[in-house]
Amino acid sequence: MRKKLLAVLFLCAAPLHTICAQTKTAVASETKNIGAALQKLLPAGTLQVAVMDSVVMNPRLAVLMVKFQEGIRANPQYMIEMQNQAATRKPGPVPYDKRIGMSEPEFRELQTLMEKREIKVAPSYTGTLQVEHTATAIHFNGTGRLSMLNEVWIDLAKNEVHVLSYVLPYKELITVSDAKNAYESAWNAYEWKLSEPANESFENMSLEKLRAMHLLQMQFEVGTLAKTGKTLLKLKAQEIDKGQKKYSVDTPFFVQ
Repeated sequence: MRKKLLAVLFLCAAPLHTICAQTKTAVASETKNIGAALQKLLPAGTLQVAVMDSVVMNPRLAVLMVKFQEGIRANPQYMIEMQNQAATRKPGPVPYDKRIGMSEPEFRELQTLMEKREIKVAPSYTGTLQVEHTATAIHFNGTGRLSMLNEVWIDLAKNEVHVLSYVLPYKELITVSDAKNAYESAWNAYEWKLSEPANESFENMSLEKLRAMHLLQMQFEVGTLAKTGKTLLKLKAQEIDKGQKKYSVDTPFFVQ
C-alpha cells in the first residue's frame, strides 16, 4: 500500500509502473462466472452512485505532499529512477534524495504519515445511474458527473470492457485484505486493462525518449467493499503524448 500511495505523487507515474503488465486471457468457464457475478454486482435498474474522488487527509500530510510534488516536477528524472527501481527495491524505507526538494526529516515524516494511511476518499457527487442488461452486455446511463460511465460498456460474452473506442481485455481479480487504505475497507475487484505500448521496458530509457513517446492506459474495475458490501467501480484513463498529458481520470465510484 505504501508504494501505491507514493506512486500517486509522481507525475505520470501510474502508466510507467503498470504499462508492462501481462494480460490474462480468461477461460470460458471463468468468463461465464465473471459475467454472472457482474450481473449481481450491477443489477439492472436505477442505482444511487457516489463519485468518490475527493480526498480527506491529515493537514500536515497535505502540506508535505505539495512540497514533494513540487520537487518531483522540478526533477522528473528522480521519478523515473524510482519507478524503474520499484520492482527490485529491498524492503525498508525509500532512500532519501535531495532532488525531491525537501529535507530528509520532512521526507521521513511524509513516509510515516502515509504509512498511517491518513488519506481517505470522500464523495464529491452523488447521482443516479441506470444499469441496462442485455443477453450479452451491461450498459450504463448516468447523469451529472456519472455521465462519464456512459462511455463504458461490458461485453459479458467476451469478458471485455469497452471504453470509448478502446477494448480492455480481462487481466485479473484484485484482492486487498488490509482495511487500512483510502477506502477504509478490504475489497476485491475484477480488473480489465489496456496499456500502450504493451511490452516496453523503461528501465534504461532516457527522459528524452520517454518525452517523445505516446503512452496510454485504460483500466476498469468492478468489485465489492468488504466493510459495507457496496459495489465498487473504478475508471482510470490517461494519455500522454510527447510528455504532454492529454487527459487523466482516476475515479472510484461507490454504489449506495
